[in-house]
Amino acid sequence: MVTEISSNPKMMVKSEPLEKFCIQVLEKLGVPREEAEITAKTLVMANLRGVDTHGVLRLPLYAARLKGGAMAASVNLTTEKETLATALLDGHDGIGQVISCRAMQLAIRKAREVGVSFVAVRRSNHFGAAAYYPMMALAHDMIGIALTNASPRLAPTGGIERLFGNNPWSVAVPAGERLPVVLDMANSLVAAGKIRVLQKEGKPIPEGWALNQYGEPTTDAGDALKGILLAIGGYKGYGITLMVDLLTGVLADSNYGPRVKGLDQNVDPAGAAHSFIAINLAAFTDTEAFKARMDAYIDEIKSSAKARGADVIYLPGEPEYLRMQERTANGFPLQAKVVEELRAIGKELGIPLDL
Repeated sequence: MVTEISSNPKMMVKSEPLEKFCIQVLEKLGVPREEAEITAKTLVMANLRGVDTHGVLRLPLYAARLKGGAMAASVNLTTEKETLATALLDGHDGIGQVISCRAMQLAIRKAREVGVSFVAVRRSNHFGAAAYYPMMALAHDMIGIALTNASPRLAPTGGIERLFGNNPWSVAVPAGERLPVVLDMANSLVAAGKIRVLQKEGKPIPEGWALNQYGEPTTDAGDALKGILLAIGGYKGYGITLMVDLLTGVLADSNYGPRVKGLDQNVDPAGAAHSFIAINLAAFTDTEAFKARMDAYIDEIKSSAKARGADVIYLPGEPEYLRMQERTANGFPLQAKVVEELRAIGKELGIPLDL
């Protein structure tokens, strides 16, 4: 059921039909069923968690890259180097979500045997919301970490040339009775996807998010996407985003810096690189004792003195969990512009969008 929300150009949708539609679109474009299911699930999961910038908004961009040849429809993941604790995988320009799920699964298997593992990936694509992959480790009583480089959006401190992506990274740490702590962040003040959302809504961006292509402050979403995103914490964010690039693209001998291609480039492969780390709790401590410490620490944080006007203190990942509970039950808002783009793809491929 699709309904309008007051005068806001958004529609309420349910996850199941949307995920089914994404699967059908990807299959029509040559993606094998299992790989289409993985990709669709990661996209819809992002919407359910409230990370709309990395949800089904991205499907038209993926479709264009599949049609243009920049992204291979079927994943051919090969092992280039391997030890008991490490691996270097080559994604051969396949779908980033599928490559990343398989890489994280390998990291988990290795950590089960040797305690800690590090799996690097070269020649991949945009992998969606970063938290999806470290969260895979939680069910195995492991800490998960994921890092990726991205197409250039940031300049070095003092410069105006786009040399770095915002290079997201995520860490997921299990707890006991409490929710796991899940940090998922890029190194820009805001993700490019959030600016893209405002652009589709015809809205300006807040001051301080970005500079235009001349290095001047801008509130125009289109100019921001052509220009430079500002790093978190100034030179500190610049340093972090550089280090993520070194631990992914440079380490894996993949594209790095300005060589990583964006989602809007439909012919040249992205060459994106990722790294996945799994840490087996049992290799360091008693697992249940660790979870008890986590619960106690979380309780201490949440019960600490609050600032005037603050009702609750959240841990990283907690708002997303609560939003997912609500959106799974009630559906979630999707921009009318995004629905229009999805319908256009469906019409082109002969797949109705029945929400």
